[in-house]
Parts: sequence; C-alpha cells; structure tokens
Amino acid sequence: MKGIRYLFAMSWTIIALGAFAVFGLSDDDKEAKASDAVEKTADECEIPAFAKAIGHEDLWLKHNGCPPREESDKTDKE
Repeated sequence: MKGIRYLFAMSWTIIALGAFAVFGLSDDDKEAKASDAVEKTADECEIPAFAKAIGHEDLWLKHNGCPPREESDKTDKE
C-alpha cells in the first residue's frame, strides 16, 4: 500500500511540474509583448507591397505589433 501511495504522489508531482513547465506564468508574456510594440523601428513597421495591394495595411500593422497608422495617412491615400 505504501508503494501505491508513493507512486501516486510522485506521478501527480511530475504532472504538476510538467504543466507548469508547459504553461508557465502567462502574465509575464503579455507584458513582454506590449513592450515589443513600443520598440519597433520605422523600418520594421513599413507595410509591404502585398498588404497594400489587398488593402490590409491596418491588419498587417496589428498582427506584427506595430502602432496603428494616423488618420491623416488614411485620408491621404483615399
């Protein structure tokens, strides 16, 4: 009976540590991603031609962590 208890305790410990290793602390990731958007340079946030061709400039900026375009840029191109 002691062997079964020991095996049960060890298996749950390994499962808990494995879950922590896989999922970690999610709050830290959100802060890191938010700070990455601020550090992007103008060259990194330049919209590629394919995104302009299909009219997805704003989506491209959003998905790549760049700040949104200003309203004056949008009205100049229309």
